[in-house]
Amino acid sequence: MTKLRQHFLPWIKVLLSQGLALGGLWLLPASILPGAPLILLLQGIAACAIGRALGLSLLWIPIQILLPLAIAYNAVVPSWVYPAALVFCLLIYWNSASEQVPLYLTNRRTWKALSDLVQTSGARTFVDLGSGMGGVVTYLARAHPSLQAVGLETAPLVFLASKIRVIATGRGNAKVTYKSIWEEDLSAHDIVYCFLSPVPMPRMFAKAKAEMRPGTLFVSNSFAVPGKEATDISDVADGRKTRLYIYRM
Repeated sequence: MTKLRQHFLPWIKVLLSQGLALGGLWLLPASILPGAPLILLLQGIAACAIGRALGLSLLWIPIQILLPLAIAYNAVVPSWVYPAALVFCLLIYWNSASEQVPLYLTNRRTWKALSDLVQTSGARTFVDLGSGMGGVVTYLARAHPSLQAVGLETAPLVFLASKIRVIATGRGNAKVTYKSIWEEDLSAHDIVYCFLSPVPMPRMFAKAKAEMRPGTLFVSNSFAVPGKEATDISDVADGRKTRLYIYRM
């Protein structure tokens, strides 16, 4: 049940935000509402705002905006649009199906908490397993010029976007690589960070124990390692009450 909830929760939030947006539009006087296409666009935009408040990432914005239009104009939408949309979603949420890891994005307050951890631990190398849009990598590279910050990502469009982001920062100590998290040699890093799901955590921690050097840190966002007590837990003062589970090897 936990796995199903993790995978379907974003879609439930999409439907909820769309319903709330539609209900809000129905409450407005008909005299001030624009024509049908603009109403549907407004519904999508309102759903985006509600979805963000519910914790949906920015990558859901295109789906939120296009969903009302696609439903209303289903009869006139070219048939190729739907398989194209499916391919687009697969290129973004690739790891959700292949490795049972949804696309979770680390928020800015957690970036700062990780930066503080880098500072206090004296880490010289950092790897983000499943680095998403590259926010953690670029932030840490800017905050700590002597730190080598590496991100690993295999969702094609997400990797491309993060690669562009890293290049745009111009930081030589930031790097994003198209590589499976299971193929990385964790012994090369002082801090190993991940924001995965409950499913791969036992296997990932076993890999960390086998490869990481004594004294290095394994940090998991939100998901504790089953049956293993964390060395420390860092509570992040953000809206979703993020917890960082820190394990010293």
